[in-house]
Amino acid sequence: MNFGSRHIYTLKKPASWYGEMWREALPVGNGLTGALISGAIAQESIIFNRHDLWHGGSDTELPDISDTFRKMREYIDSGNYTDANQDNFMTALQEKGYCAEVETPYPHGYFDIDLVADGMFHSYRRGVNMRTGEAFVHFTVNGCTYQRQLFISRQSDIAVLRMSADAPFTAEYGFRLFGGNGDEVITENSIKATSCDGDTAVNILFLGKFTSSVKNDRLSVTGHDYTVLIRCSSHGSPLELNDFRNETYESLLEKHTAVYTPLYDSVTMELAQDEDFLQSNEQMLENAYDSCACPALLERLWRFGRYLFISAASEKGNPVPLYGIWHGGDNLMWSQYVANENVQITYWHAMAGGLSYAVEPLLRYYTSKTEKLRECARKLFGMNGIWVCAYTTPNVSGVSIPVTVIGNWISCAGWLCRHFWELYLYSGDNKLLREQILPFMYETALFYRDYAVDDGDTIRLYPSVSPENTPNNLMSLPTRATYGHQCPAVQNSTMDFAIMKELLTNLLKGIELTGMYADEADSFRALIEKIPPYRINEDGAVKEWLCDDLEDNYHHRHLSHIYPVFPGTEVTKHSDPELFEAFRTAVKLRKLGSQTGWSLAHMASIYARFGDGESSAECLDIMAKSVLLNSLFTLHNDWRKMGMTSSWEGAPVQLDAAFGTVNALQEMLFCYFPSALSVLPALPRRLERGFVRGLVFPEGKIDITWEKDGKVNVTVYAKKEIDTVLLLEGNQVGHIKLSSGQSTTLSLFR
Repeated sequence: MNFGSRHIYTLKKPASWYGEMWREALPVGNGLTGALISGAIAQESIIFNRHDLWHGGSDTELPDISDTFRKMREYIDSGNYTDANQDNFMTALQEKGYCAEVETPYPHGYFDIDLVADGMFHSYRRGVNMRTGEAFVHFTVNGCTYQRQLFISRQSDIAVLRMSADAPFTAEYGFRLFGGNGDEVITENSIKATSCDGDTAVNILFLGKFTSSVKNDRLSVTGHDYTVLIRCSSHGSPLELNDFRNETYESLLEKHTAVYTPLYDSVTMELAQDEDFLQSNEQMLENAYDSCACPALLERLWRFGRYLFISAASEKGNPVPLYGIWHGGDNLMWSQYVANENVQITYWHAMAGGLSYAVEPLLRYYTSKTEKLRECARKLFGMNGIWVCAYTTPNVSGVSIPVTVIGNWISCAGWLCRHFWELYLYSGDNKLLREQILPFMYETALFYRDYAVDDGDTIRLYPSVSPENTPNNLMSLPTRATYGHQCPAVQNSTMDFAIMKELLTNLLKGIELTGMYADEADSFRALIEKIPPYRINEDGAVKEWLCDDLEDNYHHRHLSHIYPVFPGTEVTKHSDPELFEAFRTAVKLRKLGSQTGWSLAHMASIYARFGDGESSAECLDIMAKSVLLNSLFTLHNDWRKMGMTSSWEGAPVQLDAAFGTVNALQEMLFCYFPSALSVLPALPRRLERGFVRGLVFPEGKIDITWEKDGKVNVTVYAKKEIDTVLLLEGNQVGHIKLSSGQSTTLSLFR
């Protein structure tokens, strides 16, 4: 096998995280079914997952506790933040006996492979061909070379495993369902099992030339090249595989790649030479640990993040959660949808990366919960419209975790609306706008309109949370707040106002386009006019809370108040240079030791938006040194306490940092603004040459090539009419005016 392609990442060792081998396993998936391959030679146990397997959880009817909300406002009016955070929603709900809990995803089961191959192994490699979606394990024992290849078909939703060697070998197979095997039937070429609770099932079929026998509830197979089909079923009996009896590994792979590879190829980026990809992950990460992330590693992280996202996202499935569809255990920390940053960072790259297909399930997930979201707004706050809890799961939509910083945050729906509005801009789908996107935005705006308190010249928002931070001067107050959040519910967080302004602005555009809700447009315009201006503190940084009595706390991972610069586009270097620099100062004042994997990816995107490619790349360097496993899975923090992240012992897997890295690298090369196309806005010095092709913006696509000598070629393809300026490294260099279907190429010099 060729291990030297930029599309293939390899490892020289099997998964080695003791007790949780899945952390360093090879992931494959099709958005509905996922698998993790550790790569052991003698005793492999491949973990299978399904996107719709969640258990536990409860979502009961909410009691009306809107009086508590009014009481919190009274406390804040008197400056009593301590009692406002003690007598909060969570306390009131518990006192009324309300007990809701989010679900957790759990593994479907484990496919065991016991290989009889006595002797010393040599030439061990495992890895993934990201362009085909195949994982492989390759090794030699006693002069015989063995190989396993596995992909999960995007065309037929079955796992396809090829077992091959230079000579016949014997292996034993069995499947253990997570809920325990109930009914099980093993024949000479198949295994079928249903779990004890009847909730999951598996059907396994062996194809090719081999001999077999049943021994101790396992299937023993001898051959030198055969294929195994594995179909995992949720909530039902085993699905049949008879239609695939005449297929081969090659024929199934061809059908799979016909669907999968165009998604992977929709955008391509090259940052290094072909020979630079001969290194394994271990070698690249060791070099980055000693120095910095080389261009080949940065490209590999971009490709891996895209591969991971595509493999976790299906048009028919749930949105992509923090663990993707690779749950190596049960009750994993933060395995629900966390939408005060983590859901959003997962999707930032998707639209520009040509993967808009994956955003519709996100829209469907939240719009399907509208009735419960109205109940939350009414019974928690006494408001119209909808309120979205930052923590949800497929069957739990209400308040489900006793943490003040989650229960009192009002801007989850507003932030999600940014993704939904972008989906409309990029797709131009007027039906989707009218039937799903604009109604959700309108309901969100109704809540803001009721929630805002008119103080005369401006409005006030309170309680108001800046996820998940507490003002510095309130850190020592005595409260009963839990989970490390001392006094998060205060007033006038910068993020709440930024999201509110963006939502209302986009809603008014939608009203103008459709005529829907036109009779209420003036009230939304009036609300925008009363949003207070952003403020700058004594350090020259934008304040996180727009109040004199709340001090900024720089020891925190969230960067919520930078929203107007990123992911928003309200404040730019050209629109307000002084304020733009104040936002930059606010980021620079954040303390390194308080960061996480995802916050470093977030910060990398922010620095790219500032045009600071060196700081953006440095954030990715820190990630490589602290939270990147050999598998390229990302962790919440560095468990080794090296001072570059927070120091939790558990260091849970969080793949949002991998997805956020994709966005950061795209932001270095291209950024779309409503008034400009910005080319190479934040190119780090180490990326001397390269190209990106196919990046998407609402009116078309763009290709960018740059050389070491400073030459830059830009080709713009128009999907619809374009009339905009072109920026190179932040400076205007041209004007693009094209009709639909036209293209133009510009030769520039940096």
